[in-house]
Amino acid sequence: MKRVLGGLFLCLWLLAAAAADDGPLVFGVVNTQSPVKTAERWNPILRYLTEVTGLKFQLRMGATVQETDAMMGRGEFDLVFTNHNFLKEYDGTYRVIARWAGPPIFGVIAVNVDSPVKALRDLSGRRVAFPSKTAFVGYAVPMVAVQAAGVQVETVMAGNQEGALAQLKARQVDGAAVNSRFLTQYAAQQGLRYREIYTSEGYAEIPVIVHPRVPKAEVDAIRAAMLGMKRDPRAAAALEAGSFSGFEAASDRDYDNARRIYSKIRE
Repeated sequence: MKRVLGGLFLCLWLLAAAAADDGPLVFGVVNTQSPVKTAERWNPILRYLTEVTGLKFQLRMGATVQETDAMMGRGEFDLVFTNHNFLKEYDGTYRVIARWAGPPIFGVIAVNVDSPVKALRDLSGRRVAFPSKTAFVGYAVPMVAVQAAGVQVETVMAGNQEGALAQLKARQVDGAAVNSRFLTQYAAQQGLRYREIYTSEGYAEIPVIVHPRVPKAEVDAIRAAMLGMKRDPRAAAALEAGSFSGFEAASDRDYDNARRIYSKIRE
């Protein structure tokens, strides 16, 4: 009996140790802002998700958007807030479970309010800042429009949207390509006075995607917690800290037009 009880306790100890060794779910975020601002925005969201689901999360991202995309390509994230997965080299592994709530986003090319540039054709030969070559509405969408207009611009890769608009504000570039939502937020916070010379059609907001290794029960719990944030008073502070309006239901089919843009762009 002692041996049986000893074996039972050993099994329970091993199970408990294995559970303790289970690492947190790694949550990646595309580099639209600096790591510090990304952490300020997302850590309250992840703490809320832990409170509601009982699951642990760890925020992680690369130093650059290219590094973050490469990490996604290697499957280092369990969940990611990005739309770069619709690039053909990444498409098909992760799947959409939710998206940032709100109206569609638009790709925008902005210039300073007193700029002589009035239309895309006026950008010929001028410096235009883009977040990175993997940014969807910040690069792929406006670049397809620039190429369709037959305009040659000097591309300046700023690393993220914040960097692109900072260069525009400092007048180091003649235009900046970003998404409409981020442009509005940045302009209000930093006092940027701008004009939009190009605005695209609307695209679904950036999704949260999940790796197939995450168990279905956990995915369902995470999705339910995200979709419930808009109605849960406990989530108000986390949403406010990140200027979030919550999350909405979404599926991979909502992003078919994003795939079409990625297929059109010429390097």
